[in-house]
Amino acid sequence: MTVVERLSQHESLPVRFTADEFMQLVRHPPVADWTGKIELVDGEIVRMSPANIPHWRVQHGAAQQLRQAFEPAGPGWLVGPEPTVRFADGTVRLPDIGVLREPDLSLAIFDVAALFLAVEVADTSLRIDLGAKLRAYADAEIAHYWVIDVNARRLIAMSRPEAGGYQLRADHLFGEPIPVPGTDAAIVIE
Repeated sequence: MTVVERLSQHESLPVRFTADEFMQLVRHPPVADWTGKIELVDGEIVRMSPANIPHWRVQHGAAQQLRQAFEPAGPGWLVGPEPTVRFADGTVRLPDIGVLREPDLSLAIFDVAALFLAVEVADTSLRIDLGAKLRAYADAEIAHYWVIDVNARRLIAMSRPEAGGYQLRADHLFGEPIPVPGTDAAIVIE
């Protein structure tokens, strides 16, 4: 027997996805056609703003310098823009730049345990990068987290993760040498 129910009788709940379901969704329209990057946070898809030129310029320059800094360390290090990293079954993040140590390249997406340094470039996202993302990276025990604040022309380097944050924080202005953890190198953001 069919029972007729009114839609208003059902509670409206968001649809939550697993990391594997998310990776399937991003391959197909309409999600694949969205402008800008997307992340999965606690099972919900979050759309990020598309990168503007100042963001892209800083992201590109920092990624190049970090690649050069880690090159002498050998092939166990991988540096690049927007690596897809599984934090938990319901969370997939794409830091603007990621430095990964000995990542398992046989996986479909990187495991959070390989993420050594996560870099977020903030021109419109500073509140999120120093709030929810900072907590997420610290809770995932990412050893080093940098936020490049394009508007204030500074880099905030954090290390020693603890629940909800980082124990150490150093602010560097654009134009000054910034020590790169895990190397003897320094980079300069312009």
